[in-house]
Amino acid sequence: MAQTTKRALAASFKELLAQKPFNKITISDITEHCGVNRMTFYYHFHDIYDLAQWAFEEETAELLNGSLSAASWKEGFVMVARQLEENQVLLANICRSVPRRELEQRMKGLVQRLLDPILKRELGDAAVDPQDWEFTVHFYIDAMVGVLLEWMDGGMKTEPKILAWRLDILCGGGIRQAVEGFRTKM
Repeated sequence: MAQTTKRALAASFKELLAQKPFNKITISDITEHCGVNRMTFYYHFHDIYDLAQWAFEEETAELLNGSLSAASWKEGFVMVARQLEENQVLLANICRSVPRRELEQRMKGLVQRLLDPILKRELGDAAVDPQDWEFTVHFYIDAMVGVLLEWMDGGMKTEPKILAWRLDILCGGGIRQAVEGFRTKM
């Protein structure tokens, strides 16, 4: 029952986000839209930021569950981009209300949770120093998030498969090359 109520509050929040910016939505707006009282909201969440965090984590978990079957990082990247496309109005309102740095950090966390298992699966048993692995993964995360943020800022006009193809041209084999380079380092 508690999860159902939390999901209903999150759904109301998401619907309101499609209509107005994050910083213009109140707890009263959410509870009225959802048909519950304020105490019900506070039973589940401390404040609107707590609700936003929970909703983001739930959406991320759904996306990750679907993307873990991705055959490659390109396929996972396209899945993330498609999810962003589907929520374009909502994202536009969030982007206008949430500091850019916070948005970037959340996207990096999402891309890392998506990319890490795919890369490990692609590389198999290649032994790499953990610090070198982390450096490599973060380099590609920064590249992908940068591309996604620019794409969002530009109105998401480019087809996600084309973005993935361009990234592959620039980075294709780069992760494997990095691993090989780190394995034979000084």
